[in-house]
Amino acid sequence: YTIKKTLRFSRSTYFRRKKALSALIGGAEIPSRRPKRLRAVSWGEPQLEQILQIRRKNPTYGKAKISVVLRRNQGPDLSESTVGRMLKVLSERGLVQKSASAPRKKKERIFDKHAQPWTFKDYRTMVMGERVQTDHMTVEKNGSEMKEFHAWERKSKHLSAGIFEAATAENAKKFLMDFYKKAPFRILSVQVDGESEFRAEFEEACRDLKIPLIVLPPAKPKYNGGVERSNRTLREEFWVRDFPTLPIDEMNDELQKYVEKYNNFRPHNCLHGMTPMEYINSTYGRHGQSHMS
Repeated sequence: YTIKKTLRFSRSTYFRRKKALSALIGGAEIPSRRPKRLRAVSWGEPQLEQILQIRRKNPTYGKAKISVVLRRNQGPDLSESTVGRMLKVLSERGLVQKSASAPRKKKERIFDKHAQPWTFKDYRTMVMGERVQTDHMTVEKNGSEMKEFHAWERKSKHLSAGIFEAATAENAKKFLMDFYKKAPFRILSVQVDGESEFRAEFEEACRDLKIPLIVLPPAKPKYNGGVERSNRTLREEFWVRDFPTLPIDEMNDELQKYVEKYNNFRPHNCLHGMTPMEYINSTYGRHGQSHMS
């Protein structure tokens, strides 16, 4: 009872772990934790053949779809995980190949240049200009496809945006340089996803400007939630309007008019009714604090 109360596990577990530790100190290998009694396989070659036939007729079907097809055809009632193990057996025998539609593991990025991987930081401790969220979205207007880059600052909700013909690293660099010159606050760091447009020339520009570049882990857009939400705001308030067919430069002029209104006229509930520029002026003073000051 004393052992269980002190260590929070049973006497038998204590003595088993003590024995394993003694063996380890004596130079023996750590004993395997594999169960001594394994569950008997609930399927055989006939069921394996059924799955093989379904997969050959439907090469892109995975374990989830195959288990549904089996039940639909009044076949063996096999769980999704069991079908997955059976597919693994078939794969080891060389009878099935990996589906073309199966998700591929992305190559892990090596951070050997200026960019650095994302690490958690409580947003309540961030200051203005820290981890400015930057992204781009594709927009179709009047039969033309455009790429819009934008940057969103967490504390003030300040928005910057620009339209380009393509989402390239060179265009991302151009947007960054324009943002750097016009931002009414000091850009302390920039946060982006791992897409190619935020590498190469963009990464080099961040290095030259001495702006830390923080890259999100794969499939984590929620960490850039503010700029992702601004996508919706731009679609609902700017891109929903009817525009005549305009060249990129003139469309960009129209966008800058909207951005000016967003930062100087549009009140924000989370800023207690203030605009982004009113918040920045209340923090820095009327002249602001930018890289150009």
